[in-house]
Amino acid sequence: MKKFLVILLIIVMAFQLAAADKASEFKLENLEGKQVKLSDFQEKGLVILDFWATWCVPCKNGLPKINELHEKYDNVNVLAINVDKPRKKSSAISHVKSNRFTFHTLFDPKKNVQKQFNVTNIPRTIIIDQDGTIIYDHTGYQRGDEKHYEEVIVKWLEEQQTTEPTDEAPEQDTEQPTEIED
Repeated sequence: MKKFLVILLIIVMAFQLAAADKASEFKLENLEGKQVKLSDFQEKGLVILDFWATWCVPCKNGLPKINELHEKYDNVNVLAINVDKPRKKSSAISHVKSNRFTFHTLFDPKKNVQKQFNVTNIPRTIIIDQDGTIIYDHTGYQRGDEKHYEEVIVKWLEEQQTTEPTDEAPEQDTEQPTEIED
């Protein structure tokens, strides 16, 4: 019986470890007040989740760099998830608008998504591929961290190019045959 329980425990732990590498679906309110889902953004390509708050200086220092990545790559969506308390929402909106950030700003006032991703310190940056696999996870921000994010993006883009089937038809010879003269 003990042997069975040990094997069962190992199997359960293996499933939990496998599940930990996948991002679960969530729904949050965006800057316009609409509810959006993670999967809405995964269709386009990579998703960068960046957890931040208005009181967090490293968060605010990193946001312009995260925004640059959002603007630079067409198939990368940045979801800047604000974890401030509800009464600070207007400050977060003001910060995003005054800096003219173009990334997607989402609000997690109940901290449900923060808990879902086990975010205990911010800033926290998580990069997720189209399948929901977490391919990068980093806590904190120091100048230059964005270079690591970009390396992950470029590597993923290169992998997509080598594995993507082409829609082009094989090249055909369009030259007309030459008639042989007698």
